[in-house]
Parts: sequence; structure tokens; C-alpha cells
Amino acid sequence: LVATNSISQGKSRAAALDYVAQNGGHIYAAVSTQPWSGEAKVHVSLINWSKEKPKVYYLDNLVVSSINSSLQATIDVSQAAQLSANSNKCFQGVIPVGMGFIVSQQQVNDWIKENAQNQEVIKLFSMGANLAKNPNGMPERWIIDFNDMSIEEASEYVLPFEYVKAHVKRERDKNRREVTKINWWKYGEKRPAMRKAIAPLSHYFTVPRVSKWAVFIPAPVSWLPGDKSVVVASEDFYILGILSSNIHRIWMHAQKSTLKGDIAYTHNTCFETFPFPQTPTCQSVEEIRATAVELHQYRTQQMSAKQWGITQLYNKFFEEPTSQLSKLHTKLDREVMQAYGFTDSDDILAKVLELNLELAEKEKRGEPVVGPCVPTD
Repeated sequence: LVATNSISQGKSRAAALDYVAQNGGHIYAAVSTQPWSGEAKVHVSLINWSKEKPKVYYLDNLVVSSINSSLQATIDVSQAAQLSANSNKCFQGVIPVGMGFIVSQQQVNDWIKENAQNQEVIKLFSMGANLAKNPNGMPERWIIDFNDMSIEEASEYVLPFEYVKAHVKRERDKNRREVTKINWWKYGEKRPAMRKAIAPLSHYFTVPRVSKWAVFIPAPVSWLPGDKSVVVASEDFYILGILSSNIHRIWMHAQKSTLKGDIAYTHNTCFETFPFPQTPTCQSVEEIRATAVELHQYRTQQMSAKQWGITQLYNKFFEEPTSQLSKLHTKLDREVMQAYGFTDSDDILAKVLELNLELAEKEKRGEPVVGPCVPTD
């Protein structure tokens, strides 16, 4: 089988490779991902399987003990359960459906000068590109956002409303989704649950949906997240510490969806299945929180001074053991390991999967499970 490399992820995997594995098939040789040799700019997977159990397995031209349906020679995490404790905490950003909502800095300035009330419906628009490339993830685009206003309410903001009517409505009139067509001044996907979750916070944590490093950074709630970003509704740097740890990175790589060779961070596979520490001590929580704050301060200083984005910073220093970035991550990894009660000799992926399944069973029994928060007990 030759397929795009998403064949080993999510619904594509369930409909194809999971079926092979669950019906007596053995994947005995595979290339997990490689660029397509033709003109299409995609990455593909090459997979061979048989009904007979093979004597040897080859994955990416290496001999391995077995190959699972995720095209990995590691623990198969496709059996991991989504945890209710993690639900409604992680979201994809809004989907405007119409480029006409985007406006220039000059238009923003002119509209606010005309009527200060207009700033209520004009927001900085945060997408994956600015999070990865700009210093401290700063957005460079502005967007008109009427959220769930009625047409009467939206029309009170005269200049933005007339602009959307002139630049969005014609495109929306052709939309086959009736609710999107008739509500042309509203986004296609407004993400009300996300807005409600982040509204009381001073900031949230966000990561590009597709990126090389998948590094979470804090963002002020005044930034409106777009669909190319993923949002975690928390302002606690303890949670940022857990999400920045090697334990979460290992789980993310095992669960990830793929786009070319980059990481696609999805809320349902990467976040909602991830088990957070259940019984960390107060000291452990405080240590992780303090190190995460120190890491944030270091990254902010470096990006501001060098005018780098988070991707360039990690490209330069993450794999340099003498760098402060590497040292802080090493310290954080040690503290998070302690919070979980893991040791250096543990198979981390196996331990996290075991914890996921254990917590899923507890939820089935109606027992409390700790999600992305500090345990109250």
C-alpha cells in the first residue's frame, strides 16, 4: 500500500491499518514517511502486510521486533482512551470562512479614530505561523469579530460591518451550508466553548496546530486564536510545565497526526488522551511551576533580544546541552518525572499508556480523575 502518511493516524488508521492488525494481518515491512517522488508536495507511507506471521520485520530499513498500526516499533497507543477529565480544556481556534474579515493596521487605526467603539470588534488574530515564527508569537494580522451578535447589534459598528458586508457576503452567498450563508457576518465556526473557557483567564497556552517543535507558549486572552492554532484553557504555569516536558512530548509523538514531516497537534488525540499526574506533592507542583516560569522568562528574553520566533530558538539551542534552554528542559523533565513517580529505567510510553487506561477505568466506575489542574487533595 502506498498512501499519504496520515494513513497511520486517526480515522485513516482506524479504517485501514487497524483493520489489518485486528483481522490477523501482520505489517512486516514499512517506510513510515518519505517525500513523494512525483510533483505533489506530500509525504507518503509504504506498507506491506501478510496473513502469515513473518520471520523478520523491517521498519524504515531497520530490523525491528514488530510494527504496529501506527507504523512504529513501539507501544501501540491506538487503544488509549479519551479522558473526560481533559474534555473542554483544549480547543481548535475559530474558523472565519472568508478572508474578508482580515483588515490592515491602517484600517484598524482609521476605524478606531472614527469611533472608539469599533475596537470592541477588532482583534489581533493569532495563527500557527505567527506563533512559530514571530518573537513571543506576536500576531501581525487583525480580524473583525462580531462573535454571536445579531445583525442589528453588529450593524451598530458601522465601518467594520459595512466592510464585512462588502467583502464577505458575496462569497458567503455561494456557501452550501445554509446557516453559514445566511449568517454572513458571523464566523463559520465561532468556538463558543473555547471563548467561555478562556474568558476569565489572564492568558491561555497555545501551540501551532502544525509545527516542527510543538512548543506551547502563553498568549493574552485579547488574541483571538485561529484554526491553525490549538488552545489550552489554563493560566497555571504548572500545566505549561507538564505540557513542555519530555513525557508529554513522547506521548504527543506517539499520538500525533502528521502533515508532511511536521507535528500536527490535535486536541482529541494528543491532549484528551494524555493523563496528567494524579498525586504530585505540593513541593513538586511548586517546583514545576517555578521552572516553567523560568523557562518562559528565558525564552521571552531571548526572542525579544534576537528577534527570533520560538522555532528558530529551539532550532538553535534545544539540542545543545550547554545552552540554558536545554538545561531548563532537563531540569523540568526531572521534576515532571518525579511528579509522575517514574524512574529513568521505565519505558515512559508504556507507563503513560498504562496510566491512561487505569484512569479511563476509574472514570467508568465514577471515581474522580485529575485532569489539567492541580489536585485539590
